Amino acid sequence: MAKAPKAPVGPSFETGMLAYARSVQITEGLFFATSSQNDATKTPIEVLEKGVRGQSSEDKAKNPGKSNPQSVEYAVIPQEHDGVELSFSVRFMALSLRPHACGNTMVGETHVRLAAGYKAAGGYSVLAGLFAWNIANARFAWRNRFQADAMTVTVSYDGREIVFDPFKLSLEQPAGPDAMQAAMVGGDTTDLTALIDGIAHGLSNADKDAFTVSVRWNAPMLPGQEIFPSQEYVRDAKKDDQLSRIYAKLPTRIGSRTIGQASMHSQKIGAALRHIDVWHGSDTHDAAIAVNPYGGVQETSDVLRSASANGGVKNSFYDLRAQAAPLLEAVETASGPADLPGDVHFVMANLVRGGVFGSSSKKAEANG
Repeated sequence: MAKAPKAPVGPSFETGMLAYARSVQITEGLFFATSSQNDATKTPIEVLEKGVRGQSSEDKAKNPGKSNPQSVEYAVIPQEHDGVELSFSVRFMALSLRPHACGNTMVGETHVRLAAGYKAAGGYSVLAGLFAWNIANARFAWRNRFQADAMTVTVSYDGREIVFDPFKLSLEQPAGPDAMQAAMVGGDTTDLTALIDGIAHGLSNADKDAFTVSVRWNAPMLPGQEIFPSQEYVRDAKKDDQLSRIYAKLPTRIGSRTIGQASMHSQKIGAALRHIDVWHGSDTHDAAIAVNPYGGVQETSDVLRSASANGGVKNSFYDLRAQAAPLLEAVETASGPADLPGDVHFVMANLVRGGVFGSSSKKAEANG
């Protein structure tokens, strides 16, 4: 007869089965070509194919310096257009208030208690401000952001509209409400306050009322200028040997034909929006990074929340969540957001991100 799982001694966040649903749901981004002469002229940007002849230049190439013919996909601004638009929507939901699945009732109740305390202390407003910053600074445009000398981000929600100049905002250091207000070229202070409050409410309201925003990034670009959709990762089993680069695309009707419209993966936009880990404490990387349990930075392969990279300090998500009592005390004694330590924000940001967080081995056996 199987043994019943042991009850945790004191509050615990650890159990063998634990999962959170994603609280920030993002649509696929779509690229359009625009015209400054005719606002009605907005054309889906088509992903096309071309053959190029480069040179073998990789380390230990089989034919170093020789021709390397290949076929690639590409996307450019079509003629009679002089701008680009990337548009998507974001839905903020209160799915971090409790686990989506949990193998231990007491552990689940402890998670509910943490979220309730975090909400009461105003913690979700901190996360909301950071999400708003990453929308306003156009980080989500990735490489395309550096293709233009001017740009705007338009955020629409609940009948309101705000327009930001992303160049007035840093990509490294978070912008508070004053800095974001200074970057606004459309809308007013009440609109910005309503945006941040709306995101916080969407993330934390018990009635599960989602808060949805529509986002448009616009930048002037010359006809023929290349834009950069998401690049597909293609497994060998599905690889098209004729193409060495495949872009993300969605079928779209233009007149009588269907094209592949250039798109940005929702996951890539999401990675930009969750660049809100400003609490990692790394001495070598002082900028915000994307929230993930170990503080991994894909661009540099650094892992900022490992003990070896952090002077022996263990501050990964799993290290911190093992300390249930201090986390609960922090949220339940805080009188406002300023009293909440960065470790609490980081743990809650991971639960907002969502994922499977079950414990392994002996921890799972002890807690169920």
